[in-house]
Amino acid sequence: MTGQVNLSEKVAVITGAASGIGKATANALAERGVKIVIGDIQEEAGKAAAQEINEKVGSNVAVFQKTDVTKYNDYKALFERAETEFGGVDIVFLNAGTGKGGFLSALKDLDDEKDEFLIDVNTVGVIKGTKVAILHLAKRGGGVIVTNGSTSSFNAEIDIASYSASKHAIIGWTRSFDLLPQIANIRVNAVCPGGVATNFGAALYTEMQGTPLVSYKDVYPMTKMETVVRAVLTCIEDESLKGETLLALPGDVVRPHPRPEIIPENLTPELIELHTSKADENIKYYKSLLKKSLDKYEASSSSA
Repeated sequence: MTGQVNLSEKVAVITGAASGIGKATANALAERGVKIVIGDIQEEAGKAAAQEINEKVGSNVAVFQKTDVTKYNDYKALFERAETEFGGVDIVFLNAGTGKGGFLSALKDLDDEKDEFLIDVNTVGVIKGTKVAILHLAKRGGGVIVTNGSTSSFNAEIDIASYSASKHAIIGWTRSFDLLPQIANIRVNAVCPGGVATNFGAALYTEMQGTPLVSYKDVYPMTKMETVVRAVLTCIEDESLKGETLLALPGDVVRPHPRPEIIPENLTPELIELHTSKADENIKYYKSLLKKSLDKYEASSSSA
């Protein structure tokens, strides 16, 4: 892969970085000279993660901001903290996620709160985070967003149907931003790990207790944390990656997942011609739309 960038003095916002993949990525970026803003619902663990990075690096390069990723106001506070502390944002890793309530949920009780929680965190949280991130990266002149999917973004199993649905949505969202580099100089990529030994995995294992599927834990192939971090760093550092999905798999394998074929029945020569002829006009319109949103966002922030 090509187009590697120097990350020194860049600023990264990472959600769910109090533990697991987010924390490991935060440490790896800090080692490369990146300033880190940790956003997490876990306050004590988040503060400890920031302190750990600062002690390791030997200076105050990391701060913590308590963040509920389902709330726009929390996201706004998170990104505004990055600007206050470090002057702006260049890198965003929307890593926060949950498996709570995702095991066998299709066959369990009808429960609004439980069924909505997983989608709110895993899917709506990424959508909201991306929208706020675009505004702040656009002010900076560009940057990169990495979303966190899963191999379950492509697999479908009844035992984790809700979780799979939430992660399928992440890939559709990420692959929708082909024009964003031309609109705002912002790249959006996804990393999709296989099973990783994190708190998430432990929580899922707890939900599996008392079911025939609990024995799967002993034979399920696991992905090393270093492999996942390498995939995230590749999404960030390789400027040729735009709208890509990188799998992080057992055996220290990092490889792109191929895009699905375009459905030929949905295309006609006339539609292709119109789409091609309107490309520049569409980009110009999207730029004006982004400017209006950014102006409105800055006005609301200054009056708050």
